[in-house]
Amino acid sequence: MKTQILLYTLLLIMVSNCSDEPVDPVEPPIDLTGKIVIPPGTRDTVLFFNAVDNVMLPVYISIPSGLDAPVPATVVMHGSGGNWKDSDTDNDGIDDTIEEWTLSSQNRQWEALLEAENIISAFPGSYYRRGTVENRGDWKKPPLQFAISASFIRNYDAYGTLEVLRKLVSEDGTPLVSSDKVGLLGFSHGASAVQSTLFDTNAVPNGWEWSQSYSGTSYTTEIKSPAPLPQEGGFAVGVMYYPGSFHNSYYGNPCSGTSIFRTYTDFIIHLPSDDSLTPNSECMLETVARNAGGLATIHRYEGADHGFDGEDSGIDGQSSTLARQRTIDFLKQKLGAN
Repeated sequence: MKTQILLYTLLLIMVSNCSDEPVDPVEPPIDLTGKIVIPPGTRDTVLFFNAVDNVMLPVYISIPSGLDAPVPATVVMHGSGGNWKDSDTDNDGIDDTIEEWTLSSQNRQWEALLEAENIISAFPGSYYRRGTVENRGDWKKPPLQFAISASFIRNYDAYGTLEVLRKLVSEDGTPLVSSDKVGLLGFSHGASAVQSTLFDTNAVPNGWEWSQSYSGTSYTTEIKSPAPLPQEGGFAVGVMYYPGSFHNSYYGNPCSGTSIFRTYTDFIIHLPSDDSLTPNSECMLETVARNAGGLATIHRYEGADHGFDGEDSGIDGQSSTLARQRTIDFLKQKLGAN
C-alpha cells in the first residue's frame, strides 16, 4: 500500500511538471495569532484585557475614519470622576451608576480632538470593574485606595492598554497603530497615573522598599512595585494635567530632596495656580531636573484651578482652550501626527 501511494504521488508530480498551463502563485496565509482584527468601517469599540489584579478591564477605543494605517495613538487616563457617563441615584453626592459603555463628557471631547488629528484614542476605565464609579469618599483612603492606586495599579492599566493597541490590525494584518508613536494623557488622578507609568525603573536604587504613607501610617505589604517597561518599549511622550505628584512618598518625598522619581521620556505638564496640588508638582519638576529625567515642558495658568480642562477659567477665560491647543500641538510634534 505504501508503494502504491508513493507511485501515485510521483505520477501527479510528473503530470504537473509536464503541463504547459501557468501555475498561479499561492499567497501564504496571514498569521494573525495574538492579534486583534478590527473589521473595516469600525469607528469605536470596547475591548477587555486581564489587568494586574485579574480584573477584566474595559478599554474604549476610537478609530478615526479613512485612516492610512499605521497611525499614532494616545491613551487617555481619566481623573477622579471616572471614565464613563455616570449619575448619582441615591442623592449622596457621589455618582454610583454608569451608562455602559458611554464615555464621560470630558472624554468625548478629547475623543473628538484626537480624531480631528487622525490619532487613535484609547480610554481605559480603571474604576468601575474594581468596585467604584468615582475616586471619592472612602476610596481616597486605605485600603480601598490601593485597589485603584495611581502609583501602582493604574500604570499597569496604561501598559495593558498600550499592549492592546499594538495588537490591533486590519483584516490583511496591517497594524492600525504605529507601535513607537503612542502618547499618554491624563487628568488629576489620571495624571498621577501618567507619572507612575513614565517612571524610569532604572532609577530604583538597590534595597529600595516600596511603601506608602497615609496619616502617619506606613504600608508595605499592600504596595506593588512599579509596572515594568514593555519589551517593545513604552510610551513616546506624556501629558499631565494638574497631577497630585506626591504619591504618598512612594518614590520618596519630592519636596525634601529624597525622591528617586524620574521619567524615561519627555512630557508636558499643565499647572493651575489655584490648586493645592500644584506645590507638590513643582517639587516633582525640581526632582526630575535634578535626577536627569525626561525633558519637561511646563505651562502655568494664573487664576485657573484644579479640573480646569473643559471649563472657561483662568487666563482671559481661556485656560482650557489654550492648554488643549498646546497639548494637541505637543502630541502632533512628538508623535508625528498629520
